[in-house]
Amino acid sequence: MSTRTRMVVVVAVIAATVVLSASVIAGLRGTGDPAAPAGPAGPEVAGGPAEHTDPDYWTEERMRDAKPAPMPEPPAGG
Repeated sequence: MSTRTRMVVVVAVIAATVVLSASVIAGLRGTGDPAAPAGPAGPEVAGGPAEHTDPDYWTEERMRDAKPAPMPEPPAGG
């Protein structure tokens, strides 16, 4: 095999490797789940009070033992 033929074969193998690698990478990137939509930028505010599905949930004992949820601190200087 001449030097010129050997060089052409080496370049062809390298080109085929690059093309094959690029197609494999593109295929792997396309097989994942679609990107999830971005979450809310700020806090979400409900349109009204939360409602419990069981009307008998808040017994006298539960009301007496209830503790308030932790609230965020206001920003400093604001």
